[in-house]
Amino acid sequence: MPMNATPALDLRALRKTYPNGVEALKGIDLKVEAGDLFALLGPNGAGKSTLIGILASLVNSTGGEARVFDVSVQRERSRAMALIGVVPQELNLNQFEKLFDICVNEAGFYGVPRHIAKQRAEKYLNELRLWDKAQQPARNLSGGMKRRLMIARAMMNEPRVLILDEPTAGVDIEIRRSMWQFVRQINREGVTVILTTHYLEEAENLCRNVAIIDHGRIIEHTTVKALLTQIDVETFVLDLVAPCTQQSLPHRGPDPAAHGRVHAGGRAAARPRPQHAVRGLEHGRAGGALDAHQVQPPGRTLFAPDRRHGARGMNVYEQWVAFYTLIRREIIRIVRIWGQTLMPPAITMTLYFLIFGTLIGSRIGAIHGYTYMQYITPGLVMMSVITNSYGNVTSSFFGAKFGRYVEEMLVSPMPPRVILAGYIGGAMLRGLMVGVIVLGISLFFTSLHIVSIWVTISSVVLTTAIFSLAGFINAMFARKFDDIALVPTFVLTPLTYLGGVFYSVDQLPQPWRDISHANPILYMVSAFRDGMLGVGDIALLPAYTVMLVLFVGLGIIAERLLHHGRGLRS
Repeated sequence: MPMNATPALDLRALRKTYPNGVEALKGIDLKVEAGDLFALLGPNGAGKSTLIGILASLVNSTGGEARVFDVSVQRERSRAMALIGVVPQELNLNQFEKLFDICVNEAGFYGVPRHIAKQRAEKYLNELRLWDKAQQPARNLSGGMKRRLMIARAMMNEPRVLILDEPTAGVDIEIRRSMWQFVRQINREGVTVILTTHYLEEAENLCRNVAIIDHGRIIEHTTVKALLTQIDVETFVLDLVAPCTQQSLPHRGPDPAAHGRVHAGGRAAARPRPQHAVRGLEHGRAGGALDAHQVQPPGRTLFAPDRRHGARGMNVYEQWVAFYTLIRREIIRIVRIWGQTLMPPAITMTLYFLIFGTLIGSRIGAIHGYTYMQYITPGLVMMSVITNSYGNVTSSFFGAKFGRYVEEMLVSPMPPRVILAGYIGGAMLRGLMVGVIVLGISLFFTSLHIVSIWVTISSVVLTTAIFSLAGFINAMFARKFDDIALVPTFVLTPLTYLGGVFYSVDQLPQPWRDISHANPILYMVSAFRDGMLGVGDIALLPAYTVMLVLFVGLGIIAERLLHHGRGLRS
């Protein structure tokens, strides 16, 4: 590399110590020149995946600095993420999305306009021999095809630096060679490629320069050619045309099964000298586990930026494209599974109208001058809006966490507020859609009254936003699916039933009337009922004050949690 050339990757005394005291990186110093095809070798637990996690901003370093084309990952995250992309070892695809949509959405998360994203999706799916399956969901693919899909997804944004973390783990030799061919091709086009592996054959076939990491330290940094001169090499050829017996194999030195791999019709991987770090490479298999698996969340997903960004973050237009991509995906999900998202609340609310409005209402009579059916209609609309906006974001965001494809966004240049806005927007839309459906159902039972359209719309929109944010926070803290059901069951449902949905608090005796004023849902239901019927248990000013305070407070909490990666970064 010329004296004043900017390295593609520059690690300076990089350290990482996990909260349990495990020191994964112990002052890594490493430079990779631009345009190189570089191998980072190391056995399981050496620190490779921790290093990748830091480069992708999914792991927080505890010391030192990582720079990508002189842009600091720690201090200028958005700019750095626009330069680097990583294909993970662990499979982390949205199994229900079509291949074409996965690639187009990935480009959208980096601000690539949709018409350009579609062209790139076709290009890279063709180059990786997946175009004939472009309209199939990812769950239909074999393991090797999924790995090729992850490479196509990473290349959608044409990174300047592409890191491949054990890219051929668990794939057969034919797919491995086709992937090698693609990697060589993009490297010739100017992309700096860093290949992490503990499979020496892979480095030998692909790379020019190599570093070996072991126990969190770089113990060797040289050319692949120089490394191979330091180790003994033996070649075995199997002729499978005729039966092969143990005696037909020439014995040269130690038992090859103890130190080497034998491939039919090919060259065995190098048998190293007895140094524990290099031997760890030889005994590792191509599909080995992530290192530091016990101390960091599994399945780090790191993906590629768009070369258009250069060394800057996302402008306002690109942020809008990213937001549109995310909310569009959410809407498609809601519509695709309408039998789970829209049909159940419609049936449930119909039963409420039949049982409460018709049977019980005939005995209660009028409340504040309206029939009981008319009075509970605003309450039932708000009840459906609250439960569905909350439930949508908890299931969607936690599903993305559980499937690890949320990291497609976390490693992109998207600011946390854009990710938050996309999920909240999708949840609000589902809540409002269900609210409109319930209003339509109410027309079969009673007439529709709207006194103030502004109060009606503003109160229901604020309510959907509040409970979408609350659901997002719940999903951030949840560790398993059972966790996201606790709040709706033990908090949300009781508060909704006690929030004036089916009655006026003026009908309650003391002290229950005063206690009801501590329930925030009462303020939302009252404001919406005031907008529709002109009557409410709470005056509009305090009702809107409570709603605005909740919206701002929950919004700040949710953005801060996402910014710090609560439950997402280590």
